[in-house]
This record gives sequence, structure tokens and C-alpha cells, in this order.
Amino acid sequence: HSNGIGIFSHSKGDKYEGEFKNDEICGYGEYHFQKISVTSGVWTNSELNGIGIELWQDSSYYGEYRSGLKEGIGRYIWKNKARYEGEWKNDMMNGFGIYYFPDGRKYLGEWKNNYMEGFGIYLWNNKKKYFGFFKKGVKNGFGIFYLLNDKFLIGFWKDGKQNGFVKHINGNKNFYGIFKDGKKDKLYETEEEFWNNFNDIKSQRYKKFFLMDRISIYNYINSVEE
Repeated sequence: HSNGIGIFSHSKGDKYEGEFKNDEICGYGEYHFQKISVTSGVWTNSELNGIGIELWQDSSYYGEYRSGLKEGIGRYIWKNKARYEGEWKNDMMNGFGIYYFPDGRKYLGEWKNNYMEGFGIYLWNNKKKYFGFFKKGVKNGFGIFYLLNDKFLIGFWKDGKQNGFVKHINGNKNFYGIFKDGKKDKLYETEEEFWNNFNDIKSQRYKKFFLMDRISIYNYINSVEE
């Protein structure tokens, strides 16, 4: 049985340098995969467990592993300089994390199987901001969209498009209506007419946000971001 520090070379070109126990990779070591990638860290029964590093020709990961899969907290950097820092499970982005886009955009929020899913905050370089829910990487559910110059959209999205009740704040003016598949379906002439129709259970949950004025909404989204 192999125990201690050693080198294992595979006929395909793979090579492991590090600790062994009972013929298994166990302890600290580095595994070189056919000169394409390097994996180093603490191994148990030939699988990474604990803190580890994976280096490829154009990307890298540093963080926690469990049974050879990324699980826990970790940072992944892509070739285009995009970066994710946050939670992993089953080798995928799962839980809370921050994704930095190459062009400066940023998403802070929940993830599910490598998709933005759950509550999140999406920030643009020009200071536009979206606070709300996502599904499969697009806006889905309730959200607040700050469009700059004292313009806000408060309402619901489905598959990335506005869908449902919406309140549009433009400076000191408020507009109320209903959207379907991203297109304006109805514009209420008065605020009273809007509230008379604002009666489904899903919408009632977020009524307090529809009641906010421009300053209250602005203060809210800034407090959430902090």
C-alpha cells in the first residue's frame, strides 16, 4: 500500500504529486490533467474535500469542495474577466453570490443551478438599478426598476417582460396600468380606478410599494443596496 508523499503518472499524461494513504490520493497534493488544467488542495479518497484550486488555460476557481465537486464558498474567474463570488452546490452556482460582468454591470442575489433565481439586485454602469425577483436568469415576479432621472417602474415581470399591474413614476407624475408580454394593455385614467382593480392576492402582497412616492422608493432601493 502506498502511504506518504509520492508521484503518480498516468499513461494519458495525467500526473499527481502529493500525499497518499492506502493507495488513495489523500492529503495535500496537485493533480495535472494532460497539461490542460491543474487541481490542487486537500484530497480524501482521491476526491477534493475542503479548500482547493483549479487552474485552466483561460479560467480559474478557488474555494471549497465536497466529494470532488464545488460546494461551499468559492470564486470563479472566466476568460473574459467575468467573475462570480459566492455559494456553490453540486458544482454549480447555488445560494447567494455576486456576479461581476466584464463591462462593469453587477448582480447581487440568489442563484439556482447557475441561473439568477430568487431575489436579486442588478446594477448597470449608468446607475440604472433593478430590485426584484428572477427566474432562469431573467426578471420574473415583482420588481422595482430605477430608470434614472426620477423615473421608476414598480410592478410585475414574466420571462423578462413586464406582465401585470404597473406604476410608472416620472418625476412628480404617476401613471397606472396593466402590461401583457411587455406591452401596454391598459392605462387607467385615474388612480382611484387603478386601486379598484388592484385586487388579486399576488399584487396585494406588494401593495405597500405601489403606495410609495418617488422619494420613498428612491430611499428604499438605496437602503437595500447598502
